[in-house]
Amino acid sequence: MNKRFLYLIFTLIFLLVVFFFQEEKLENQSELNFWKENWKSIHFQPPKKEWCGVGEPAFISTEIEMRLYDRGWKKAPIFSISSIDEMTKEIVTYEGNYNIKNTFSDLSVLKTKFIDTAKEEEFSKYCLLDDAPKFILSLDSPLVSETKSNKTLYFGKKVESDSARILARESMQLISPYAYLLEKFRGSLVGLRERQFFTYNGGYIKRIELTGQGLRIIAENFAKKNQYESYVNQWSRPTGERIVLPPDIGNDWEIKLKALRADLYPDDVEGPGFSEVKKWKGATPEFTVSVAHSDSQEWKLSIYPRVEWKGKTYRPVLREISPYLSESMSFVNEESFQNFLQSALRVKSASRYERPNQKIQ
Repeated sequence: MNKRFLYLIFTLIFLLVVFFFQEEKLENQSELNFWKENWKSIHFQPPKKEWCGVGEPAFISTEIEMRLYDRGWKKAPIFSISSIDEMTKEIVTYEGNYNIKNTFSDLSVLKTKFIDTAKEEEFSKYCLLDDAPKFILSLDSPLVSETKSNKTLYFGKKVESDSARILARESMQLISPYAYLLEKFRGSLVGLRERQFFTYNGGYIKRIELTGQGLRIIAENFAKKNQYESYVNQWSRPTGERIVLPPDIGNDWEIKLKALRADLYPDDVEGPGFSEVKKWKGATPEFTVSVAHSDSQEWKLSIYPRVEWKGKTYRPVLREISPYLSESMSFVNEESFQNFLQSALRVKSASRYERPNQKIQ
């Protein structure tokens, strides 16, 4: 009798535990994958004036084309962001920053709390008609002036019970992705661009070359991994007398290289505008900087004569990420460029370095 009673008690406890965990599992199963796609381009269209959703803070006012360039296996893709300048009506293109990368990542696996089939009157109620902000997603890469589409995702009101989510529409289906998908497209267009001229994940810079004004200075890097699997630079100079460079001289040139950035865009708040930039594009570049990375990525900067703008001195720059994109003009501070140039001259005049006969630590 006691054994039967104990067996009954243990059975009830077991069933209660199973029921509890099953309920918890159902509660935690809070997200669904609406789709899984490797989008190659995403076209953002801002809302029209008559849209009934929340318009503040203001959305970026122009249409944007974002593209993903696949560089192959185990290589980080490159992202671009293009728009049409309102004054010149020309296409403006720059590398996209982490916001663009995250947009592709989030929209490749689109997560939602629910998937419902809705009627047209419901879309009107939730501000999900054609005047709503939208992403037009494509598996290929159309031009910025085109709107070739595989899917169109409209955004409307926030979900009342969860302010972190927003109501969205694809065809006749109603879903609730995260609101931050749309929020990053409020504010400034320049906030979506990559200002750093040289960015990469992993690997190392293997070659820097500066030419112009009678100079040709090259540093090559034969980096090796240490016991902690981190790369240790080993710089040499192949031009003039071929020598091994002192580590501090080679590393300093790399540091000054990485400090170069787009300090000013033509369409920044304090920028001159793209119509003003045309007169500087006709000049001949004074310097060219070519950089190669260990994973085969290559950059090229064409650096133009200095210009004065609002009391500051800049160098106009055209950047290429070969063979993927050629950027529109940006401006680097003259001080940053001079720091890079002076470091290059130290590479040019460096004496041979006798490397200690010891293992890399």
